[in-house]
Amino acid sequence: MSRAGSRWTATLAALSVLLPLALLLRRTDLAEPPLWLPRCAFHAVTGWHCPGCGNTRAAHALLHGDVVEALRQNALFVVALPFLAFLAWRSWMAWVYPGRLRPLRFQWRQGHTTTAVAILLAYWVVRNLPWQPFAWLAPDPPKLTATPAFAEPAAPPQDAPPREER
Repeated sequence: MSRAGSRWTATLAALSVLLPLALLLRRTDLAEPPLWLPRCAFHAVTGWHCPGCGNTRAAHALLHGDVVEALRQNALFVVALPFLAFLAWRSWMAWVYPGRLRPLRFQWRQGHTTTAVAILLAYWVVRNLPWQPFAWLAPDPPKLTATPAFAEPAAPPQDAPPREER
């Protein structure tokens, strides 16, 4: 098997794992997350949101086509996602077809790395500030699943005292 053929096989193997995981995440109810979804250890220990907090909920919202909710959960992730996807695609193309891609006009320099790390650290700090508009950057807790339209409201317990009318 040629080098490109074995790399295509590796690509198909990776896709055969990633696509079912994406479909599983899309079907998952995040109001009661299953055990297979990781919890943020930093948030569990400190109570603060790391730059990655809300990524799962943002990905879930994007899989449902809800960009506004995805931005609400982790704006930096949603804004960075097209750039990360482009870089992943370029890296994959260079891996499968070495020497066939033209170099980009843009050259990554150390200053770009420094800027990216500074943005990440600033986002980390700012999303933990308790004041508006900064508090909007903190992820929302998972939304409860809506009750079906045909479900009737629960009746009050039989031993509950009647409500007083005012």
